Amino acid sequence: MPNTMQPEHPGLLLLAAQCTVCLLFTGYSHGRDSFFEDRQPEHQFQRATFQSLLDAAVQDGLPGVSLRVAGAGIDFRGAAGVADLLTGEPFTPVHTMYMASLGKTFTATVALQLCEEGSLELDASIDRWLPGDAAARIPSTDTITLRHLLSHTSGLIDYMNDQKAWRSEFARNPRRRWSHSEVAAYIFHRPLLFEPGSDFDYSNSNYILAGMMIEQAAGRPLDQLIRERIIEPLGLEHSFAGGAAASAGNRVRGYAGRHGRTVDTYPWYSHYALADSGIYSTPGDLARFMTALFRYDLLLKERTKRHMLTASNAGYPPSDYGLGIYVQRNPWGAGRTWYAHDGIDPGYQADMMYLPEVGLAIVLAANASMGKANLVYEGLIRDVVRAALDLIH
Repeated sequence: MPNTMQPEHPGLLLLAAQCTVCLLFTGYSHGRDSFFEDRQPEHQFQRATFQSLLDAAVQDGLPGVSLRVAGAGIDFRGAAGVADLLTGEPFTPVHTMYMASLGKTFTATVALQLCEEGSLELDASIDRWLPGDAAARIPSTDTITLRHLLSHTSGLIDYMNDQKAWRSEFARNPRRRWSHSEVAAYIFHRPLLFEPGSDFDYSNSNYILAGMMIEQAAGRPLDQLIRERIIEPLGLEHSFAGGAAASAGNRVRGYAGRHGRTVDTYPWYSHYALADSGIYSTPGDLARFMTALFRYDLLLKERTKRHMLTASNAGYPPSDYGLGIYVQRNPWGAGRTWYAHDGIDPGYQADMMYLPEVGLAIVLAANASMGKANLVYEGLIRDVVRAALDLIH
């Protein structure tokens, strides 16, 4: 999603400047450990296998990377590279990083909790919960449902990628802290791309409206709800929602390249608190979150998870997006289903994946994106998944 120029850093790969999300580039513990982690000793072979992959990615140009692989007899956490190019501070597994669109899974989880409690309804029109001015100015709010929003099947344009006006304003003042209602104004009176439910189009606007509905129904800010309902109950000690991240230590700087210079994008996201992102975490905490969500009934009831994990199949090819999570069939040639989400914004990218058949969680994060960084990262995530699958076979 949604940044301050730093001096040039010759040791950092200079990233190509094609940015689809920002005009500037034309974007506590409760003693439950046993619930979340397999307690097998970490084998030296596992550590050497995964650590060598992280080290190689840094040698290829990524500033820093962090990885957690947990379950199915694997217990690895590690990192490589630096969290800050200026100071050379080493990137460690407890460094907190902006996780971009991985925040959508947190938002969807809170929305579904409110559905379980009767405060929201999946299949009722969203005009019941939106403020009157928004409901009147956004098309088809009497037809669009929360399910449509959480599955990206509403037909709403993407305020970030389809709206030059928002990108221009963000470029003018990247340190601005946006509210959901301020962002929603950028889709007022904009026609739908398709009839709700008939197709799939990944649009950040869906989660902006979902965030508004959550706050209207609960009467409290979304970041507070995420903290009370997910972060604190699960003991995610290195995770923060929205503005709470400002008080966090061990924050990772993010880097992208522009016009031959290295840009530190940390200021762009150090305050970001919107429902389509706004989560700051570590791979270890995110692996715990996924395990709690998908392996146990600690966050959602089983019947609710069935809704979350049912892809809409809208559009062609049929969408594999459920409610805040992708439900991917055999994406790595392993004959299995994966629950996954990725996130990428200038300077940061991350992937979280859960293999339910064996209870395996994989979370990878890097503090660079765009250009060559994407190629190195994509190669790394492939190699990490292949190594994990080899170890459980």
